[in-house]
Amino acid sequence: MATREGVLMLNIKCELASPKPNPDKILAHIKQYEKKNLETIEKLRREKKIETNKIKGALKSTIHAHGPITMVLIGSATKRIYGSLLADSNTAKENFINRLKKFFTKWIN
Repeated sequence: MATREGVLMLNIKCELASPKPNPDKILAHIKQYEKKNLETIEKLRREKKIETNKIKGALKSTIHAHGPITMVLIGSATKRIYGSLLADSNTAKENFINRLKKFFTKWIN
């Protein structure tokens, strides 16, 4: 699979190799490259926000169950937070597997 940068290079090389290179087409390729980069950055920001919200929720539930987290309770709080994050992770994996099963059963039947 080619990288976005590789695709951009190939598109520019092909355009420059043509008998009449069109600068507008080269600019269109560059704009498309930038658009995809910005989409990737936005996707990463959304994923980071989701992860930080999971951590925030795990901390809130731990504080609700234990009260203030002290050095005495740090081990128990760590386990509770880890378990909460792990449960969210397993749910996401199960949802993904279920979507894959539905997708493949449509094609098999």
